[in-house]
Amino acid sequence: MKILYVNPARLSSGLDAIIKGPPLNLISIAAMVPEHDAKLFDFKVHKYNEKKFRSLLNQSDIVALTSMTPQISHAFEVAQMAKEQGCTTIIGGYQPTLAPEFVAKHPAIDYTVRNEGEHTFRELVEYLDGNIDEKVLRNIDGISFKNKEGQVLHNKDRKLEPNLDNFPMPRRDLLDDKKYIYLGARVAQLETSRGCPHNCKFCCIIKMWRNSDSRVTYRTKSTKRIMQEIYDIDWKNDFIFFCEDNFTIKIKRTKEILETMIRSGIPNKMLFSCQSRADSLYRNPWLIDLMHKAGMRQVFLGIESVHQQSLDAMNKQNTTPDMVRKVVSLLQDRGISIFGGVIIGYPGETKTMVRQNIQFAKSLNLTCIQFTPITAFPGTDFYNEMSEKNMITSNDYRHYDLFHPMMRTEQLTNNEMFQLVGEAYSAYYLNGWLKFMAKRYINPFGKFNWMMRNIPRFAKTVIVSGLDMLHSMGMTSSMISDELREYMVQGEANKSLITSRPRIVGKEKELVPIVKKTTKPVKVTN
Repeated sequence: MKILYVNPARLSSGLDAIIKGPPLNLISIAAMVPEHDAKLFDFKVHKYNEKKFRSLLNQSDIVALTSMTPQISHAFEVAQMAKEQGCTTIIGGYQPTLAPEFVAKHPAIDYTVRNEGEHTFRELVEYLDGNIDEKVLRNIDGISFKNKEGQVLHNKDRKLEPNLDNFPMPRRDLLDDKKYIYLGARVAQLETSRGCPHNCKFCCIIKMWRNSDSRVTYRTKSTKRIMQEIYDIDWKNDFIFFCEDNFTIKIKRTKEILETMIRSGIPNKMLFSCQSRADSLYRNPWLIDLMHKAGMRQVFLGIESVHQQSLDAMNKQNTTPDMVRKVVSLLQDRGISIFGGVIIGYPGETKTMVRQNIQFAKSLNLTCIQFTPITAFPGTDFYNEMSEKNMITSNDYRHYDLFHPMMRTEQLTNNEMFQLVGEAYSAYYLNGWLKFMAKRYINPFGKFNWMMRNIPRFAKTVIVSGLDMLHSMGMTSSMISDELREYMVQGEANKSLITSRPRIVGKEKELVPIVKKTTKPVKVTN
């Protein structure tokens, strides 16, 4: 059979316009059925022409789609086009897992794959290829579908594959690597683990990668398999992004992977990026040096909030703002750029507290920050809690794009939250960021000189496209409130007033900033 794998479009908001990573999930399930013809169409990077796309559909037997929550509306549109061309439609990913009833009942969707898709997809394709009766279909774990009467049936959940090494190598031959740009660099993606042992209240990761009889599930690939995948990637790319939720969950394992990479000489030919947590790096500062030696030059950190009460409520009790500042300093001292994530409007935070978060983020001097309105994804405990409190303001999944608010809190209305998101982006990117970036990266002798070769593409895809996106959404420096401007002025003034003294923290010494009193001290609520 001929299978067309489709990555639907996403809304051009937030930083989505400047971050385009390859659909690793689609090329992973394609590897499970190598005997069938495969083509990939990615709406994020491929030029769309309806006539040509319909012709591509007409040549296909099956259209396999993936969908995050904000993609689902466009996924349905593509599925409808596929049905009009006589294709069988299969959809998987986060949204079909989080809201299977909603997705499976759509008339253009034939089969919905829930949770981990590899084995389920292979069995489903074998069923479709063999024209076997519906009794066999009822025995395929992990799918939802409509019976002849139109009723949605949900087969039992599929148990996760215990050994990720058993999966075949992803079909990277389906990708056009030149089109995937992450913060100005050509990027390939590699998954070394699935799931997360943590339980952050708002996160949907644990809903996607878990067995139904366990709260959280975390699985890893062997170091040997990870190295095989690194060598399988086209090294014409600038970066390999370890795209799992947290590359540093198991410190001993992370150390083994990094040391193996160093011994292989790979850091001389390829750079790396990953996601981590501030508390893990704070307790293991030696790991930062190892990451640098292994070619790690970009790290994503969830900053979230400067308020401890919010961090505690998120189930991030092990993280403090002081930890974040220390880890950011250690990373940037070694020339590792940081992409940070900050939540706007976590329940309990007022406008003033949100603006303190924005100023805290500015004070860290990160390369990029994504300011995300607190989002309750369907199927999560947080969504259920907010729904019971009547806090959900939109059931339009296009608003679940990590830019437009889909809920309110007792302290902030939906509109106030949206205004604060705009204020955050304006304060960060339209108030000295460009000058700061130029000073950091246009220095052939600086710690960040590894970025020099990518500056032209960074300017085009990040600076120009990103600023155009912000302006197109009406964001200007006039959105910055007087309150936030005052914090920003005081923040600059305080830089010259910081001294340090040693303080014992556990068994280690830490430099703790002491800020002398100003005439108008900034009060930070914890």
